[in-house]
Amino acid sequence: MAGIPVGTEGTRRRMPIITITIIAINVAIFLITYSQGPFAFEAIIEKYGLIPAKILRGEALYTLITSMFLHGGLMHLIGNMLYLYVFGPGVELRLGRSRFLLLYLLSGIVASFAHTFIVVFFAQPYILFRKIVHPALIPCVGASGAISGVLGAYMILMPYRMVNILTIAWPGIPIVIRLPAAIFIGLWFLYQLFMGMVSLALPYPFFSGVAFWAHIGGFIAGIILPRLIGRHTTRRRIYIDYMGRVWYEIPIK
Repeated sequence: MAGIPVGTEGTRRRMPIITITIIAINVAIFLITYSQGPFAFEAIIEKYGLIPAKILRGEALYTLITSMFLHGGLMHLIGNMLYLYVFGPGVELRLGRSRFLLLYLLSGIVASFAHTFIVVFFAQPYILFRKIVHPALIPCVGASGAISGVLGAYMILMPYRMVNILTIAWPGIPIVIRLPAAIFIGLWFLYQLFMGMVSLALPYPFFSGVAFWAHIGGFIAGIILPRLIGRHTTRRRIYIDYMGRVWYEIPIK
């Protein structure tokens, strides 16, 4: 069942400053760049977007960071920021602000390297706007690789936290359902993995425009990094939901 996450259960004990700041920066950069017109916007994407062929040559390494704060369109921005708004605060609360920022940036960098490796060594040329283009020459932009790391961390740190998901029930009525984070995020990852394989297997006229392997790389980084940078504690956290059920979250070691 397809759905859009719109929130998680539980209350926030403090303001998720880093999450809000990252969202604000992304929105501000998009508004500034997009308002300059299509030609200037395209030039910015070319200069500050991540081009795998350049990364492989050791060029424009600054784009490992700058590409995380650029988006190709309004819906691209809204989709990414929604996921960050839903899942970012919980991870920020568990890791702390500085560690959460480190997780976010490192996941984005790992995602960029994963995308670079796949498209350089495994991807085939596409037909894009009636021209044959190799994906290693196409700029990649977006925060989704870093946000995938947030999802991976959320699934590990809070697997039983319930996620509110907006979906469409028959006959076209929008409803909100609840699933444990481990199930929703696990299904999300399986979809990314499936589409990543499809993007490599289909004939060359296919072009999805989505860096699925960046999502996969960022997600795996998000699973691993909390164990490396997280607060070292063996205390088990207990969460009691609105029905009085007790959930034991996995401690960070």
